Amino acid sequence: MAHVWIMRNTEGQYGQEETSGLVRADAVTYIRTTVGRKVVVADVASQEVVTLADEQDGVQHGRPPLPRNFHTQLLARLNDLRQSVLGDDDEDRFVIAEIREGNWVWATYTFSELPQN
Repeated sequence: MAHVWIMRNTEGQYGQEETSGLVRADAVTYIRTTVGRKVVVADVASQEVVTLADEQDGVQHGRPPLPRNFHTQLLARLNDLRQSVLGDDDEDRFVIAEIREGNWVWATYTFSELPQN
């Protein structure tokens, strides 16, 4: 059975380490937004709060603010992806907050499509 994962990559801004984190979508029980700045979630098992999107991640793109409803856009994207993994395809799906054409979007990839850099 395929799973849906939410991924966040940081590029080590301000002297911090470059990191990448994954949260399995079916473990998310709490989503909160700081409008224009962050989307954070908590997972059901650990109750650890994890930032999935941060305006700071877009510094190389002029740091556009996150859309006001970016957290609900995430829920809509996860809902769509859950439907797609119910079929015969066993390849996991990944959701990543990205800036495309100057706007934040929840981009989706299969494992084989994930950017390797």
